[in-house]
Amino acid sequence: MKLVLWNCNSGIGKKEQIDFLLRFQPDIAVIPEMRESNIKALKPNDAEWITNNHKTKSPKGLGVITYNGYELKPVERDNDMEIFLPLIVSKANFQFNLLAVWNFYYACKQGRFKGVKGPSCLEFEALKHYKNFLSANESIVAGDWNLGPTFAQSDFLEVCRLLADSGLDSLYHKSFNLKVNESEHRTFRRSQGQLHHLDHIFGSGLFSQSIKSYIIPPLSEVILSDHSPVVVEFSIVSNIKTA
Repeated sequence: MKLVLWNCNSGIGKKEQIDFLLRFQPDIAVIPEMRESNIKALKPNDAEWITNNHKTKSPKGLGVITYNGYELKPVERDNDMEIFLPLIVSKANFQFNLLAVWNFYYACKQGRFKGVKGPSCLEFEALKHYKNFLSANESIVAGDWNLGPTFAQSDFLEVCRLLADSGLDSLYHKSFNLKVNESEHRTFRRSQGQLHHLDHIFGSGLFSQSIKSYIIPPLSEVILSDHSPVVVEFSIVSNIKTA
């Protein structure tokens, strides 16, 4: 199974962007900043999309799309928790829980978390809220967190701690045998030229033990985005029994 995480930077509607994504041959793709209108051109088997921008005619949001027979089942979500999207992913006798993320880092736009900072911020409360969902089955959390080992490190370490409580590890750090406060790759270039590692995939035991490859192409190769994709391939195919 191959999972691709890529913030496409304000939509993925151009052919060169679509070709860039599809060259990685994803089974599942998590795409922050995708627009709902992009789904048709991507021609997925299945798709889910959400946004927290309800005023713009064609807003950016978070999309999850699948290929090669993988299917998505939405799970009840807390709408105040903005762009944290819980899904059940399945194919034949293979099933796992996925929490897709496009996190704004202290910039919640609506609901009871608007303007909340500190220990009760959205980032931490969402992981507490979805703890049972993540602990109940083999699980993956994937998204653009807007924090990491190289930016807002203390908050990233708290995210890692909360996910560890649910049995999930940072697959990047597992794959490259690094401590969670370290990084040898950058996934994002700011307009000022600063580089940060902000895009992360966490996985439960089955996934952390079956990483076949973990690839972050250099930003110089990326098409029409300020983020590099994260491409993770697992050696598992269908050895999880459905519920």
